[in-house]
Amino acid sequence: MIVSSKQALAHQPRSIRLVGVLALVSALLVVGCSSKKPSVEKSAALTGAERLEHRASSAYIKGDLAGARKDFLTAGQVYSSLALVDAAASVQLSLARIDLDEGRAKEAQARIDQVLGQATQGSEAILPATLLLANGRAAALYLQQKNIPAADIRLTAAERLCGNSCDSLSALQSLRSNWLLASNDASSGQTKAGAALAAATSPADKANALRSLAESGLALKQTTQAIAYAEQALQLDQQLGASLRVIADLDLLARIHGKVGAADKAATYAAQAQLASSAHQQLGGK
Repeated sequence: MIVSSKQALAHQPRSIRLVGVLALVSALLVVGCSSKKPSVEKSAALTGAERLEHRASSAYIKGDLAGARKDFLTAGQVYSSLALVDAAASVQLSLARIDLDEGRAKEAQARIDQVLGQATQGSEAILPATLLLANGRAAALYLQQKNIPAADIRLTAAERLCGNSCDSLSALQSLRSNWLLASNDASSGQTKAGAALAAATSPADKANALRSLAESGLALKQTTQAIAYAEQALQLDQQLGASLRVIADLDLLARIHGKVGAADKAATYAAQAQLASSAHQQLGGK
């Protein structure tokens, strides 16, 4: 799961940006007619939807997928009722992430394709940042399905939208590292993961990059470094409360220790991963 590295909670929601654009247009239209500029106050419905979207994001990070799904669905319905196309599309991508985590790949694909389809039809309401995220989600899904060529197409599109300075740069570099690993180019994958770590501006991005470095280190039989990277990723994900990532880190540590013949440690990490997975399911994850 490209889990969100866009740092959504640190920036204004897309719906706020769209309302801001409409307010600016209104102000320009009345220039010269009045010295007072009209203000646009958000409705209770819009404010409530934004609050639900933020709560859903927090619930997702904590592993409460059922709660996150419920709040995202409600927020998306409100955005759609207000014709806030980009905000509704962003929610669809969040729901796709949950679908993917819960094993509903077809549903996830349908949501992502819906957003990409809107952009293909020339909808200017889909902002570049949302289109970047849609391509990134599609790339991650294709990579999970081991459809390497399709993943490359979508990842390349996301990288093109990002350039060299977008908020998702580190996350995309980690994803490209994983793509290179899947393409049997562990050395290049390691280099790209190193770049992702250098570009990381958040603990989540750093954890993703460290995990990619651990995976590439395992593939290159650099197990000592791989263990160190995986342990750092685990510590960060535990601090973030990212249950699904913690499970992935524990599984990775079990595989690395198994590779070097440390059966006891491998079994310990595997057992911890199983316990964490069971607890995650009880929180609402499937």
